[in-house]
Amino acid sequence: MTSPYRTLSRCRICDGDLRVFLSLGETPLANAFVRPDRADDPEARFPLETARCSECALVQLTVVVDPEVMFRDYVYASSASAPLLAHFDELAASVAQDFAPPGALVVEIGSNDGILLRSLGSRGVRALGVEPATVIAARANADGLETLNEFFDAEVAARIRDERGPASAVLGNNVLAHIDDLRGVVRSLDSLLADDGVFIAEVPYLADLLAHVEYDTIYHEHLSYFHLAPLQRLFTSAGFELFDVVRQPIHGGSIRIHAARTGRRAPTARLRELLASEQRLATDAPYAEFAAKVTAQRTALVALLGRLKAEGSRLAGYGATAKGNTMLNYCGIDPSVLDYIADTTPYKQGLLTPGTRIPVRSESTIAEARPDAMLLLAWNYADSIVERHRAYLAGGGRFIHPIPLPRFIPA
Repeated sequence: MTSPYRTLSRCRICDGDLRVFLSLGETPLANAFVRPDRADDPEARFPLETARCSECALVQLTVVVDPEVMFRDYVYASSASAPLLAHFDELAASVAQDFAPPGALVVEIGSNDGILLRSLGSRGVRALGVEPATVIAARANADGLETLNEFFDAEVAARIRDERGPASAVLGNNVLAHIDDLRGVVRSLDSLLADDGVFIAEVPYLADLLAHVEYDTIYHEHLSYFHLAPLQRLFTSAGFELFDVVRQPIHGGSIRIHAARTGRRAPTARLRELLASEQRLATDAPYAEFAAKVTAQRTALVALLGRLKAEGSRLAGYGATAKGNTMLNYCGIDPSVLDYIADTTPYKQGLLTPGTRIPVRSESTIAEARPDAMLLLAWNYADSIVERHRAYLAGGGRFIHPIPLPRFIPA
């Protein structure tokens, strides 16, 4: 029987040596939610180790789980997040204004349920999605958002160009981190993009992950954790280069990168400035500091939740997120601590969290059950969640923001 994962021995960008700096133990897949009737079934767990390349400094996992195992039955739907709707509408406006006039072809890799395709289409762009998750792709197509149920590769790129012509832009939002063969994907852009076409991608930014102790962003779907220097090396190897970058607050801190064929577009000042600021990321110190802070966060969070339970508090979670499942498993938080997790995603409601088996319920449960405090597992949307649940807070409820150290909202 073929193993569902393999261990990475060399860097996926430059083949350099890998040095492990953080281990979160063996955990299940972060989006592998469990049906209640399968709650007693054994669950696959995989090592969750993070390493840094000694050559290009790319941070990456040491284990690669088969993408067919991870993504074909994927249940995450972007459109369930109100902040993402506004975020992607802004991105669509930017793409349409600067890179893709009406009638131009724009291809999105990892288009999920079509949240960005819809905004692009409303601006007259010919938008096409490529999405490997079968259920999610079917939902997008049912909504009239044309989506190929495929993993993006050279064959798919060539087929799209043959059938539809060159793309003015190819987009990848929170998808590069999921891809093992980064060099193959970047090479595939050459056959799909028009000569003056651009590739625009958003990725969580490593500098923010380290500074804010966002270790819960680490899970098996996220194979790589990016900063600009290794990305520049990746694109240069395929005849492309970065020409712009925009920092974004989404997902705890991200960067929106822009790439084009070498020499086509002049690098911006903000790209040069951010590259210059990353020198420390090529040293060992920030990674050792990060690992120590991760341990301290777990100790503090477990102690706080234990004290609240001892005092008789009723506790729940908010946001059945992939990042939340990393934290729950690493910290050993289960139904003896949290009664349930409230979530807005219909696909997840009625299921159990992977590894920890906490039931996922709808948001209406908050008003019905009135927990004393809720662990904010979707802390990257904290402002939106707090605004949405003013009544819960006014009634004496509190959120626990867990990152970088646990604190109450309101204080």
